[in-house]
Amino acid sequence: MTFRTVDYTIGSKRILPEFNNYRIIHLSDLHGALYGRDNEDLVRRIRQTDPHMVVMTGDMADTSLHAIQRFENLCCQLCDDYPVYYVEGNHEQEMKEKIRNKFLKTIREMGVITLKNQQQKIFSRGAFIKIYGLVTPMVYYKDLLKEYQRGITFSSQDTEELLGKADDSCYKILLAHNPLYYPSYRDWGADLTLSGHIHGGIIRIPKLGGLLSPDLTFFPKYDGGHFKEQGKHLIVSRGLGNHFLMRILNPPELVSITLRSVPCKES
Repeated sequence: MTFRTVDYTIGSKRILPEFNNYRIIHLSDLHGALYGRDNEDLVRRIRQTDPHMVVMTGDMADTSLHAIQRFENLCCQLCDDYPVYYVEGNHEQEMKEKIRNKFLKTIREMGVITLKNQQQKIFSRGAFIKIYGLVTPMVYYKDLLKEYQRGITFSSQDTEELLGKADDSCYKILLAHNPLYYPSYRDWGADLTLSGHIHGGIIRIPKLGGLLSPDLTFFPKYDGGHFKEQGKHLIVSRGLGNHFLMRILNPPELVSITLRSVPCKES
């Protein structure tokens, strides 16, 4: 199995000059996949981009055989070189509590900063931005194969209840596994949201996009790529692994993001 690297540039007046050309690697939905022995191909590609930090937006491990161990090995390698930030996806939340707690404890001891409805300051040359990690309750994952509350939605007020008020004094990056509720993240105040979950729609249809989301919705809006709404940005990784069905015209991807302190044409 091979993957591609996808590069995005995000420009904003709100990004301070100290963060100009700041590079972020975004990993999502690995699901225990391997790229070379101990993920050496993936780690090599990450190092080639020379990022300032690595972020992970969930479903990096699941309950499949060896998935947790493989992900822990990846974390061990990355934490030697970079600050690593992580939020849980639905598959981590579905683990048995004892297994999940042990797994989270292990990666924290390696140096991974887990953000469960928390925030951290990211510093560069004396200036800072803030990174927030949102973990929504499982009821907000609309899995038609399981029970869920029909008609439920997740508002910006719900985001605020979990994260607190957005700090308008600085640029804010939000890690949120599920992009379905992006308008609520945007309206809460996230300047840049990073998500996964949709796996690019599994099957990509030219000119139409991804076919299917995990909740079995056809042609999900936020299937993968870069979305711009009301001056805010969303990047949805198409993911590195797979959990159901087979990818067609939809290769796994490693996402690289460069921040620019001057507005780009697309800002």
